[in-house]
Amino acid sequence: MKINGKKIFAFLDNTGSIIQFLSAASRFLLAVLLLCVLYGGTTQGKIAGSVVRLHIIANSDDPADQELKLKVRDAILTHMQEKYPDGADRDEAAEYLKNSLPEIRRIATGVMRENGSDKPVNVKYGVYSFPTREYDGLTLPAGMYEAVRVELGEAKGQNWWCIMFPPLCVADASSLNMDEDAMGQLRRELGDYNYRLITDYHDKGNIPVRIKFRIIELIENSRIRLAELISRLF
Repeated sequence: MKINGKKIFAFLDNTGSIIQFLSAASRFLLAVLLLCVLYGGTTQGKIAGSVVRLHIIANSDDPADQELKLKVRDAILTHMQEKYPDGADRDEAAEYLKNSLPEIRRIATGVMRENGSDKPVNVKYGVYSFPTREYDGLTLPAGMYEAVRVELGEAKGQNWWCIMFPPLCVADASSLNMDEDAMGQLRRELGDYNYRLITDYHDKGNIPVRIKFRIIELIENSRIRLAELISRLF
């Protein structure tokens, strides 16, 4: 069999070009991925650093436990409406909420007892993982957020979320009241860019914002899943 040297060298040249192309494409994709990770983490961190959330977890999904969760919610928010420091910035609001944990626990326990439940109540302040959560005209991406966490009984039921800073929660609503003053405070905390990111996401025609939001969502969900996997392994 006669070996065609020219064809072999041509094949090797083509193979080398393909390898170079794949190598360049891999470096480009890696650079894009790193930029997405940096953008997602930085932007979500800015959003998370501008809010404090309230997270109430029912004892179970039993209708009675779910109804009790909402009664606890109403009592806590009524108290907060009366006592929340007007004009507080985020640090002041966070300090107030930390100092209010015993009172919040007392209120929640009182509601439980009034409704015939002897389940324990655990109230704490910390940093917790949250999924993406949509409110009326506002969406917070998945990630780690500071929050007041109220655990009723075994805390295995459906959750209820709202935002304690800025004070968007109201006592007679199951989601958020978009108070203009509170939303204005949120905009000042976040800056125009990040504010538009979480408020314009609902605009189906705003493709650039939706893409940026999805990048944050995907990156943060991946981080949460990785952290959960590591915690289970170790």
